Amino acid sequence: MSQEKKSKIIINGEPVEVNKRRLTFYNIQSVAPLMMHGTLDFSEYWRYAFANWLSYSDLEGHAIDIDINNISPDDGAKLTSLLPEPSQVMDWLVFREAKLVTSDTSSMGDQ
Repeated sequence: MSQEKKSKIIINGEPVEVNKRRLTFYNIQSVAPLMMHGTLDFSEYWRYAFANWLSYSDLEGHAIDIDINNISPDDGAKLTSLLPEPSQVMDWLVFREAKLVTSDTSSMGDQ
């Protein structure tokens, strides 16, 4: 079970407990297609992250639905503060050149 971190914030004027999932390598990889369109429009990334990496409950712990497509800019900013920025995700997605493994044995050409 993934570990969650809870935050209490006000959304649409109501107190909400937001549970943030502990992200894994595969969670980050799942958003790669959303980050590869080459524009600065990250709305699909945030929509995905709000829906899949956060869960919402009232202060009594009962799950509630948040209409993430119609939240205000202020409420959106509160939620984005709980998640990695797109630039951080892009850095995590960058594939680096494979490192050469050095060996203490001689090459086949020496035989």
